[in-house]
Amino acid sequence: MTKKSRMFRRAAAVLAAAAVAATLGVQPAQAISTNKDKKFLVVYNNNIENLAGCDGNYAKFIAYLKKQKKSPDIFAVQQISNAKQLATFTKRLSDELPGSYKGIIAVSNPGSMGYTSGCKVKKNQQTNAIIYRTGRLTPEKTVKWRSLAPYHYADGPCQELYGSYKSSQDRVVNVAVRFHDNVAGKDVTVAAVHWPTNTWSGPRCAAQNMRATNSVVEKLGGKVKIVAGDMNARKGEAGWWTKARTTYKYRDVVWDSACAPKTKTKKANTCPDSTSTNGDRRIDYLLTKGGHTTTNVATISNAAVGGKYSGHQALRAYVKY
Repeated sequence: MTKKSRMFRRAAAVLAAAAVAATLGVQPAQAISTNKDKKFLVVYNNNIENLAGCDGNYAKFIAYLKKQKKSPDIFAVQQISNAKQLATFTKRLSDELPGSYKGIIAVSNPGSMGYTSGCKVKKNQQTNAIIYRTGRLTPEKTVKWRSLAPYHYADGPCQELYGSYKSSQDRVVNVAVRFHDNVAGKDVTVAAVHWPTNTWSGPRCAAQNMRATNSVVEKLGGKVKIVAGDMNARKGEAGWWTKARTTYKYRDVVWDSACAPKTKTKKANTCPDSTSTNGDRRIDYLLTKGGHTTTNVATISNAAVGGKYSGHQALRAYVKY
């Protein structure tokens, strides 16, 4: 059989399969594309656990992204190791997804966490970053700041920890960027945050960290403001979540889509297990304000991805202007 004959037979087979699918009412899979709609941004958030491979296989999540209708415009990440790992990761996203990606990191070369054995050695450096699609967004201004934690852990005042505490707290250096959306013609501010863990009694300072985060985001401005991160605090701890919603006027997109009461007369719901992001805890959040509603909200489970990809479940939303 000649090469031309083989090509003809393959083409005929493809057409026949399409005809069968049409007869059965099956639509062919839609290829992923970049978001060209000026009305919204495609936003993801995830603690990627240093891409160390100890908490799953992150290639599975990239494969999941490739099956979606639209590639990310913004991808806020926590616990990335350093600028080198960020550059490697953004190159992979650029190579495997439509669009080109760059990232802005909080600390280029974080200090060591001091781990000496096991998988934790791969997590000695930790910080946060905002990945963005360059064809859609242009960075205008960047602000970085350190989250607060109790000085003497359980009973000390909330403050920035330096000195002997500094290296092990580089993972709580946050980054916020005001971007210009070249499609919508509007500005949007995005913050990627990682607040201190229970080891540092971090949830005690959650309200102060929300206040500091809001202050940075408000100063940067923008039509829409997005706070994405691993807060290491449940919504009921230290009153931070209530302040975020009532005082600072943020929407918790997962709460609004999956947990909130559907009518005024119905009592407040609790969030279903499917919205937990770290074991049985919901400690990762996507908060927005300044725009309209969000759609396509999801807490992306291991089952949805086809296997464990991180110790945290990613969040997604289409954030409307």
